[in-house]
Amino acid sequence: MMLPALLEKSWWNKQPTWLASALMPLSWLYGVVIATRRTLYQRGVFRRSHPGVPVIVVGNIVVGGAGKTPVVQAVVRCLQHAGYTPGIVSRGYPVSPKRPRSVSIRSIPSDVGDEPLLHFALGVPVEVCADRVAAAESLLEKHPEVDVIVADDAMQHYALMRDIEIEVVSAERRYGNGRLLPAGPLREPRKRAREATLRLMPAWQTPSGAYKDGNHHVVRRKLGEPYALVEPTRKTPFSTFAQSRPAVVAGIASPRQFYDALTRAGVQGQLFPFPDHHAFRKSDFASLGDRAILMTEKDAPKCQLFADHRMWVVPLTVHLAPETKRKLLRLVRDARAVYAEELPDTHGPETA
Repeated sequence: MMLPALLEKSWWNKQPTWLASALMPLSWLYGVVIATRRTLYQRGVFRRSHPGVPVIVVGNIVVGGAGKTPVVQAVVRCLQHAGYTPGIVSRGYPVSPKRPRSVSIRSIPSDVGDEPLLHFALGVPVEVCADRVAAAESLLEKHPEVDVIVADDAMQHYALMRDIEIEVVSAERRYGNGRLLPAGPLREPRKRAREATLRLMPAWQTPSGAYKDGNHHVVRRKLGEPYALVEPTRKTPFSTFAQSRPAVVAGIASPRQFYDALTRAGVQGQLFPFPDHHAFRKSDFASLGDRAILMTEKDAPKCQLFADHRMWVVPLTVHLAPETKRKLLRLVRDARAVYAEELPDTHGPETA
């Protein structure tokens, strides 16, 4: 077994493995580095900036997929329905440009990354840059009407001051073995997650009789009706694929979760997993024959140039409970009241 696969298996094993134990000295060193870095930001040694409108950071302390992308979209939809004009800033992984780039109808994944294209489909301005402060400034310069900024995967980007932190953790994986990198999957100590303003847990089922699981608000994951990649307006029910054993192709952090969700929807397919953010090529599909191919919306833009009749896209959304929406909007309202009264201090206290 290759080392990365062995390492990841060790991360999600609840009981300590020999590999996790052997890597603990490196985890202690990593912990010192990240604690020092955050302290330097908090004390003003490293510069922090605030764009002057409420900033919502969506992120996590766990590496890999936790459902941040659909959570960002759910937050944006909630803001739109409440009458706000949100904008999104993103690193644009794996591209991560050093200078801000605006996502447009002509953008492709190799220019702006995977997730920003999905965000742009919401009808909001999206700015991509490794430096989230520069992205936020560029976004507001081009779109002064934006009154709330949502920063995708920026929990550890402390240069960008924030008013609201949303921590996202997967209901299936949670915090793994609870150890810091490289012995475990944590970017920061678990206690860091408790500092978040709002903690969300995407799950396929909501708790019985409640909307919370411990300190987390549960957000319900749902698969949408598949649509043809070559003709997005053409949709079909999952029953279309029930007996045909389609190929399930996924280049995301947890391909098995996508496959399992399709299985629960009645689709008995065959999984073809690829690495997260995989740059798909036509040759990746050459051996799949003429059967239907189901893929995620995150992967679909990278297949657009060579799309054919076999390819179907399955949307994934998450839905906030009414109580969660009320809390989020209350936090945004309070933040707006602050910035309506005074200009931001670029070295002021961090609210998270």
